Amino acid sequence: MFDAATYDIVMYYAWAMREAKVTGAADKLAQERTAIRDALRRMRDFPALEGSISFGADNDALKPIYVLEMQDGRWNLLGTHPAEK
Repeated sequence: MFDAATYDIVMYYAWAMREAKVTGAADKLAQERTAIRDALRRMRDFPALEGSISFGADNDALKPIYVLEMQDGRWNLLGTHPAEK
């Protein structure tokens, strides 16, 4: 779960940096950080490993939930809940 989440986070930032046309120029640091933040706020239904992810009005990630249980050394999927928009 953490591996997938970490991968997805890197992919969000890569997407946002492309979307914001980030250059990495030192004199644009503050402006480009703001542009990345704003791009993430606009992100909708990003096709992540964890499922389709967006950000809500309060900037929280809206993503599906998976309920797992460890039993006899194996993970069992008990249920899933889609992200609420």
